[in-house]
Amino acid sequence: MKNKLSKLFSLAAVALLLSGCLNNLEGQNEPVELGPDEVVVQTTANQLSNEYYRSVILDNRYQLSASASADTSLSSSGNSFAFEEGLLRISQDIFPTDQYYMQEGQLIDGDTLTNWVSRESETNPEGLNPALPVTSTQEETTTEESVDPADDPEGIDETAEVTEESNQVIVDLDSSPIYLSQIMEKNIMVETDEGFALGGIVIGLAMNSVYQYTDAEGVVYEQEISLGEMRERGKAYANIIVGRLRNTEQLRSVPIVVGIFQQAPSNTTVGGNYVLDGISREGNYVTDWTERNEYRVSLPVINNTEAGDQYLFFDTFSQDIINFFPHLNGISGEALYIDNGLATLDIEIITQFYSQTEITALTQHVTDVAQRTLPEGIGLEIKIQSAAGTEAFVGRQPGESQISSHVFRQ
Repeated sequence: MKNKLSKLFSLAAVALLLSGCLNNLEGQNEPVELGPDEVVVQTTANQLSNEYYRSVILDNRYQLSASASADTSLSSSGNSFAFEEGLLRISQDIFPTDQYYMQEGQLIDGDTLTNWVSRESETNPEGLNPALPVTSTQEETTTEESVDPADDPEGIDETAEVTEESNQVIVDLDSSPIYLSQIMEKNIMVETDEGFALGGIVIGLAMNSVYQYTDAEGVVYEQEISLGEMRERGKAYANIIVGRLRNTEQLRSVPIVVGIFQQAPSNTTVGGNYVLDGISREGNYVTDWTERNEYRVSLPVINNTEAGDQYLFFDTFSQDIINFFPHLNGISGEALYIDNGLATLDIEIITQFYSQTEITALTQHVTDVAQRTLPEGIGLEIKIQSAAGTEAFVGRQPGESQISSHVFRQ
C-alpha cells in the first residue's frame, strides 16, 4: 500500500506527518490543504496481535520520535517500560488497533520537550515545572536560572550557594519540587481516500512521586509528593500542553488523549502506573477524566501477610520448577493488576545450565508447570536466562488458553 503525503507544521520545526488532511475522531472536518511536498508511505502488512498497532513507514524508513534526542530518561528501566506500555493501553481504549495506525510523535521536538519539562525561568518561560524561588542582595540585579537545563534534581547542589556574578541565593528547594519528569507523544493515523490523516494525538505525562535534591553541603534529601498534589499538577499540565498544541490551526479539532503516570521510586524493582486519563476532543482543556485502578507487584512477595493467598500461584510455580531443577540461580516476576484483577505476568528464570538438552528439558518442564499452575487467560511471558543471554521463551497471549515455547539456537 503506497500513498502520497504532505508536510505539516511542528511546534518547534517543520516535521513530517503522514497526512493529506487532519480529521477529528468522528471525521467531521474538511481536509486541510497543505504544502506541495510529497513523500511515499506504506504500512507494515502484519499485525502481531490486536495488542499492537500497525506502523506507518515513510520513504521505506521508520520515523523516530521528533523528541528522541531529548535527554529526559525516567528514574528506572521499569518506569520507562511501564510509561510506554500503559500509554499504549490507554490509546487502544480510544483508538482500536484494527482501525488505526501508529507513528512516533512528530509534533513535539527534542528542544521543545526539554524546555517543557524544565523549570520555568526568565530564559525558559515555557517550563512547566515551578521556578526556583530566589532572593537577591541587589534589587537592580537581574537574576538568572542556575538549574541545569535537564533539571536533574541530583545536579542542583550549587543552587543553594551565593554567587558573586549574580549576587543571588536560591532557597527553599524543598518547596519547589520537580513534578513533571517526562512527556511522551504518539500520533494515531487513520487511512482515508486521500491517504493517511492524523486521527489523534496521545500524550503521556510522567510525574514524580518522590523529589530528590542535594543541599550546599552535599546532603541528599527526598521529599514525597502526595498522590493528590501529583494528580492536580498533572491535570493542569495536561491543559497547558493541549492549549499549546491547539495553537496550531491544523490541530484545533484533533482529539488529544492524555494519561497521567505516577513514577515508582527509583529504588523499586517494578515500574509505576497510570492514575488518570482524559481526552480533549476540541478546545484547550482535557475533559472526561477517568481514574485508573492499576498497580504492579514484584514477585515473590516477601513477608506480606496482608496479601494472603493472592500470590500463591507464583510460589507454587516457583517451587515446582526449583524442585525439578535445584541449581537455578533464581526465579522472579512482575504482575500487573488492572481493576483488582491479574492482567499480565512476566517471569524471569536465571539458570546456570548451558547445554542444549538441559535448556530444552527446563523449557519443557516450565511449559508444563505454567499450564498447570498459573492463572488462565492472562498475558504471560517467561524468559529463561543464562549468563550468555536469553536461552528460551515461554508465553501466551491474553485471552488464549494454549502456552507456546521456543528454545533459541546459540
